[in-house]
Amino acid sequence: MPTTRDEAMTFEKVWAMFQDIGRKQEETYRQMKETDRQMKETERILKESGKETDRILQKLGKETDRLIEENWQLIGGMANSDGDAAEEHFASSLESKMMFAGQHYDAIIRNLNKKTGNLRDEFDIVLYNCTSVAIVEIKNKANQEDVTKLVTQKLPNFRTFFPEYKDHAIYLGIGSMSFDSRVVTTAQELGIGILRQKGDTIEADTGFVRAY
Repeated sequence: MPTTRDEAMTFEKVWAMFQDIGRKQEETYRQMKETDRQMKETERILKESGKETDRILQKLGKETDRLIEENWQLIGGMANSDGDAAEEHFASSLESKMMFAGQHYDAIIRNLNKKTGNLRDEFDIVLYNCTSVAIVEIKNKANQEDVTKLVTQKLPNFRTFFPEYKDHAIYLGIGSMSFDSRVVTTAQELGIGILRQKGDTIEADTGFVRAY
């Protein structure tokens, strides 16, 4: 049966439409592949960026830790230096007078270290004669714990370490560049002498000191 012109035109249009659809599908497929490639590339860049970010953060963390450690060492060194200077100042004053709490002493020892078994302690300044001993701790800035430790820790440890002084009267003192009122009150209640800096000299407040 012969094909009419209208039918031929319809066939051509349909064929052209299919061809156009095919081209559009190919273009869509190409775009999808390109999109997939771009997504993979983006993922790769993000991963690389994340690795670099982690590396930078780790480096910064290590550098921060190093700076913190250096600062703590510097602060510790400054604190130790201040403590050593304070101890030298008070020890020199006591050594020049050899007096504490109305007692005259024959000898003075600085930084007396002692260890017996698992027990270890250090005493900043110890003065002694044939009947009495004075234990004086030096702090850059004394607090209440420093004062109470003289009675609860330093005194019993000294008696353990040096039984030869069991019959000696023991006097306690604390020297510091600064005191607050609570520390002074606690020291007075416990009968612990106070040594404080006054100008270029050391002032000793020992009227309330008692023998242990």
